[in-house]
Amino acid sequence: MKLYIILSLAILIFTIPHPVMAEQAAVSTDTAPAGKTITLDDDGKTINLQVDETFLLNLGEGYDWNISIDDQTVISREVNVMVIRGAQGIYRAHKPGSATLIAVGDPPCRQSVPPCGAPSRLFRLNVIVSGSAAGTPKVPAFEGLYAIGTLLSALLLVRRK
Repeated sequence: MKLYIILSLAILIFTIPHPVMAEQAAVSTDTAPAGKTITLDDDGKTINLQVDETFLLNLGEGYDWNISIDDQTVISREVNVMVIRGAQGIYRAHKPGSATLIAVGDPPCRQSVPPCGAPSRLFRLNVIVSGSAAGTPKVPAFEGLYAIGTLLSALLLVRRK
């Protein structure tokens, strides 16, 4: 009988959202950035972003691209994110400031033997980031500890009876 009570309490605990997690989920869905797509047509342009906004860099497959950013504390590439074919990554704005993204594209024939003499393609994008750097603080994932603590409390209550 006690086991059924403990299991019932555990199911109840795991189905009730923690107040901090619920608040964090509500905030993150409200502030999800729409994102922009940057292409070769944007060469030499300046774009404006808000803190935590993203953009997809899609320069195409015609060149082997090497991307560099002069200030990666302002914008940087999101790691471990798959992008569509021909795209060079998703980039996120981290804090207010400005940064320049430079991409040098070498034609694929440069890898052949003998290499071709086709010229490289240079792409430059100026990025200005505005907004608050403080933003929403990221709360560590303590939901597991919360659940274990609540379950142990329930066990202690059942034992006392």
